[in-house]
Amino acid sequence: VHNLKQMAATVAAMEQYGNSPEGLDEALVSANADLQSSAAELKAAEAALREKKDLQKQVLAYSKTRNVRQGLKAQKTDKARKAYRERHESDFIIADAAARYFQAHGVSKLPSYKALQAEIEQLTAEKNAHYNEYREKKARVRELHTVKSNLSQILKGEKDREKKHEQER
Repeated sequence: VHNLKQMAATVAAMEQYGNSPEGLDEALVSANADLQSSAAELKAAEAALREKKDLQKQVLAYSKTRNVRQGLKAQKTDKARKAYRERHESDFIIADAAARYFQAHGVSKLPSYKALQAEIEQLTAEKNAHYNEYREKKARVRELHTVKSNLSQILKGEKDREKKHEQER
């Protein structure tokens, strides 16, 4: 029963693509191209999201060290600054790493954490939409591959029956 249902679906799909294997091949090539473009869009959205999350992480780290950096400015003497810097060395390392990140990525004015969070939410929604589109296109390609495989089995079966019939003669 399953095989009959598969063959009926194959015949219906063949009628949709013009009753020719060439039409099915063209549809498969087109579906593969759509799948590849969808995958590229999905990767671009994921990369943008990853970049924004990294920026958000660095902004958060830099803002957490703000009090320590201001405390260094409040120190009057060089000896006091040196001692203060040694006491808070880990915070200064974090702040310096964040500053290098900002410089390397060309960030001159720090965006607000809330603005970054809003952008991340928007990018996440876009990524999810691209992923849903990608899954639909992937299912479409898989369906077309199945139809093509079933068609080749049907045609192979007919050829085998013709050969068997000729051998019986």
